[in-house]
Amino acid sequence: MTAQEAVAFLASKRRTVLLGGLAVILHGLSRNTKDFDIWLDPLPDVQSWAAPIQQLLTREASLQAQQISSFGGWKPISVGDVPVVGSKDRLIRIVGIERPIDVFFVPNEFEAVDFEGVWERGISIEHGVRLIEAIDLIITKQLTDRPQDETDIRFLTNKIEAQYRERLRTCSEAEAVSMLDRFATPEIAAIAVRESKADSIRAVGWRILYEMRDNGDPFAAEFITEMERERPAKVEELLRQQKKPPEQDQDLGRSL
Repeated sequence: MTAQEAVAFLASKRRTVLLGGLAVILHGLSRNTKDFDIWLDPLPDVQSWAAPIQQLLTREASLQAQQISSFGGWKPISVGDVPVVGSKDRLIRIVGIERPIDVFFVPNEFEAVDFEGVWERGISIEHGVRLIEAIDLIITKQLTDRPQDETDIRFLTNKIEAQYRERLRTCSEAEAVSMLDRFATPEIAAIAVRESKADSIRAVGWRILYEMRDNGDPFAAEFITEMERERPAKVEELLRQQKKPPEQDQDLGRSL
């Protein structure tokens, strides 16, 4: 049995979301990875989560379950220990194939109840598996403090910023607010201010930038300073284009 076949078996039993390095690769980053990371539906309880893993381990004698060792690395566990270890460590590892599979009960920075939303936002790939959405993937990597995860986060953030740039130009206010409430960087907030055609969306971008600056974000402060310098020039340009009389300067400045 291959690792892909093992994942397909688990996905045939319970909803399965692909995480980790393979997920980043499928989102477009060229890099290597040594294992599969998947989130197997944890609801309603750990016994339900563990059942297909135990079935797989029983069916394929060459496979073995492992748990994280307190001294680093991994150590073997019995099939019967899978639910207990999954609940305690939030994952188990399956070995005995060409690529280890880390099966999460609950990944970093999520709770079991979050699975439904992650599943709904995921992208269907093959064998019933869904690829975790980019923002959710960033969440799983935020506190790992590993150089590769920092590289992954930068790549995924750049991808999301490019997508937001396109959508914020034409989306509704409700959609923009939903997008910005879910994920915003100083760059994304600045995009909302500079490129949206709607005053209300630009106002949301300004609010987020000011909040970030007040919380000590130097990049937000830099964007604010830069864009406040741009405002007078934009007012003059718009006045020339629209041939508005000078007395409308003040009102137009407020709309920027």
